[in-house]
Amino acid sequence: MAPRRAYSFGSVADQYDAFRPAPPRALADVVGSLQGLDVLEIAAGTGLVTRFLLSLGATMTVVEPDDDMRAVLLRRSPGVSALAGVAEELPFGDASFDLAVTSSAWHWFRQPDATNEIARVLRNDARLLVLANGFDRREPWLADLLALREPDDQSDVAKRAHEAEDDLTGSFVDVATIMIPWTWSRSHEQIVRLFSTYSGVITMSAHERDQAEELVRKQLRGHSTSDTFDVPMAMRGLRAIRPARYMV
Repeated sequence: MAPRRAYSFGSVADQYDAFRPAPPRALADVVGSLQGLDVLEIAAGTGLVTRFLLSLGATMTVVEPDDDMRAVLLRRSPGVSALAGVAEELPFGDASFDLAVTSSAWHWFRQPDATNEIARVLRNDARLLVLANGFDRREPWLADLLALREPDDQSDVAKRAHEAEDDLTGSFVDVATIMIPWTWSRSHEQIVRLFSTYSGVITMSAHERDQAEELVRKQLRGHSTSDTFDVPMAMRGLRAIRPARYMV
């Protein structure tokens, strides 16, 4: 992935935190209680998922390469251990964590380096959750809406979280699919502000961004005459187990 896109989010860090979706509560049924567990979140952004995992009892450590995104995370969750770092070079010893989580970031990771590093820092039989949270693409009008971000937005055509099984082969076992449909009550303007947090829109010129946002407003008006409506959403991804290391 182009570094310019991958590191563009810090310029809209506060907006990202305000308008990106937090995980649906139903994810708690997948994750279970995290009380007493050491949990690592990779590419944690502003901490939308971090705060959810904390609510389940996790002892959280996060890595996030963007200083501005990490600053928002620490402001919202000051007790979290937050380090600068990337998935391909995690600043931790072997077998340090019971669970690793990454959300809406897998497409930015270089493979197989990231998968190998995540496996290295996980304990025997620890879990990995590779997640993505966004509009439910099975809805044609939402698929059309997403296309307005930018026709050549590489983050959209890259391998998504639920398509990462091949990346995990060899380092993880018992790979299973996660699919959680949910609905999100949003106003038209909140969705427009959400669009402005996508890398394809952030990296547009000011004129292009204004045009894209107006196209989003036009499509939303065509879909719903009510200013606030329930948007079909989906959290998708994979869960897997780090197998026990061979004894030498």
